[in-house]
Amino acid sequence: FLGMLAQLVDQIGPYVGQAFTMAYAFYTWLPGHIITAIYGVALCFFGGHFPSAIAALETFRISGGDRVMSCLKDLWTDFQAVRIANAEDNKKDDDGDGVADVDQVSRKELLSRKIGLILRSVNPDRIMTAFGGLAQAFSGVLVILKVQFARTISLAVSISDCLHKPARLLLARPLATLIPPHYHHWIAPMLDLGCKAVAFSVAWFIQRVISATHSAVLGGLLASRHLLKFANERGIFTIDEADTLLDEAAGWGLAAAGLYFQLSHHMQLPTWLAVVLFPFSALETLLQWMVTWSK
Repeated sequence: FLGMLAQLVDQIGPYVGQAFTMAYAFYTWLPGHIITAIYGVALCFFGGHFPSAIAALETFRISGGDRVMSCLKDLWTDFQAVRIANAEDNKKDDDGDGVADVDQVSRKELLSRKIGLILRSVNPDRIMTAFGGLAQAFSGVLVILKVQFARTISLAVSISDCLHKPARLLLARPLATLIPPHYHHWIAPMLDLGCKAVAFSVAWFIQRVISATHSAVLGGLLASRHLLKFANERGIFTIDEADTLLDEAAGWGLAAAGLYFQLSHHMQLPTWLAVVLFPFSALETLLQWMVTWSK
């Protein structure tokens, strides 16, 4: 398994690095107003799908985003060092028999060899500092998100508490007949988790609708105003922002389109887009669950 994992890292590592490099180059090439406008359009059409992730991103940006980026860069530096060292290690043939040494050792020896390679390749102080910085930033974000979504958390807890008694009276006995006796001690945790899952879904669906409305208006005006500023700077228009309603009309129109898109899909992403954005959706669900139920 370790060999397969190392081989996978060797294969996808260069592509991931190239993708990040191209994305960063594209980001630095775009004018600032265009970047903000793109962010506004994303808020318009997807703000309701990722309320906690967007709030976390804003929190990172306002309260120490530079430090988070520095920590991620440090971890990426050590990851690259491990990847390069691992690629060289996989080619070693110290006995000169034409077969790589890693293909001639036992799994235990391979594990020990790769752990030693990692320990030799990374900077322990840099890694500990980076992980500490990320953990501190993430803890701070969770605290702020708990405050920001306090009403959603309260609603989820209230719904869950109200569901416990009906669930116990209606489902405990049927489950006891279906589940073997030596697993009966799992019935109460299953009911508790089920009540939390239902409450979580209902409360956050309501929050997504609220967030969709707010983010659509915010994103629409953000996009239209920065596009107008970009057009003025490039000489496309010569319109005084204070004396026109063009940006307001375009912003509210974009907001209406974004809100309609989200509501018409019942606050769900289209199938093809759900596949593309699955990592972000998984992160959003994880954040919502941790914000709601972590203590």
